[in-house]
Amino acid sequence: MPKYRVVVVDRTVMDVSLERHELAAVDCEVVPAAVSSEGELIEAVADADVVLDSALPMPRRVIESMRHGRLIVRMGHGYEGIDIPAANEKGIMVANVAGSTSEEVSNHALALMLSCGRRLHVMDRGVRAGKWRQLWSREIGGQLWDETVGILGFGHIGRAFARKANALRMRVIAHDPWAGPWVDLEEGVNVVSFDQLLRESDYITIHCNYGPQSHHAFDAQAFRKMKPTAYLINTARGPVVDEKALIEALRSGQIAGAGLDVFEKEPPEPDNPLLKMENVILSPHIAGSSPGGWARIRRGAARDAARALQGLRPHSLVNPEVLVKLGMIEGTLGGRSPA
Repeated sequence: MPKYRVVVVDRTVMDVSLERHELAAVDCEVVPAAVSSEGELIEAVADADVVLDSALPMPRRVIESMRHGRLIVRMGHGYEGIDIPAANEKGIMVANVAGSTSEEVSNHALALMLSCGRRLHVMDRGVRAGKWRQLWSREIGGQLWDETVGILGFGHIGRAFARKANALRMRVIAHDPWAGPWVDLEEGVNVVSFDQLLRESDYITIHCNYGPQSHHAFDAQAFRKMKPTAYLINTARGPVVDEKALIEALRSGQIAGAGLDVFEKEPPEPDNPLLKMENVILSPHIAGSSPGGWARIRRGAARDAARALQGLRPHSLVNPEVLVKLGMIEGTLGGRSPA
């Protein structure tokens, strides 16, 4: 019988052949679990040593049900659905797969920015509707080069976006109160205050994690500080933006438009005004999606599972404070022999 149990949870049954390949050297079984309720999730993870979580919330009740838990890996960037204090109390490490889809997400944000700036969505619909002559103008699209793009959040994705914006010869500014000393290491990027980011940017793209500090960072007051010609791009998390305030800012002309991959409620209600606004481009929370990106996420999650089961620290640990409880010493878990 295998020594350890790795459970891959999703709303549908996943093919876990890739995970099994990455964990082949570890004495463990890899089990897919399709769950549709918190009760089913509790039952699925109760005996798991490691949980690979595709996107399901893991509140305190779920975490407290884990009898042998060592590690929970969120298969992606955002981990706001995992109760970190509960994991700390149980001595369970929590990791994400940071950087796995930085290129995809930054490319999607760039595509939204380009579409907004060049008004591609307006022109596409107009040409299809036979409005060629009404739309034709030498001044209809923004130039982008020499314009200012502001980046909120300067981790893997924010830095990837900055490099691409620099290639477009844009002025790049960034704000990240949560980041470490690497913020000002990216060439061609000026670190500014949030107020300066709001006032100077022609485009603002959001790439921060969601939490209490970033909740509704873009509220009515923030929108009043932005240029009336500015666009907001959000491929991070919906609640970073106060959606009601955004709708009012778009209606009143406080800002020019928005490109949104995420919403406060997903999927949005059919009567959400954003769905009918001509100055908004929408996509269904798929900025990080690509066949290669999903494979990288799965491999990264499985490799961190292998590390944890061999007594090693995961590469992308998000609750390092738990290491004191676990007796982490020089990258290994004190008192635990490798699997």
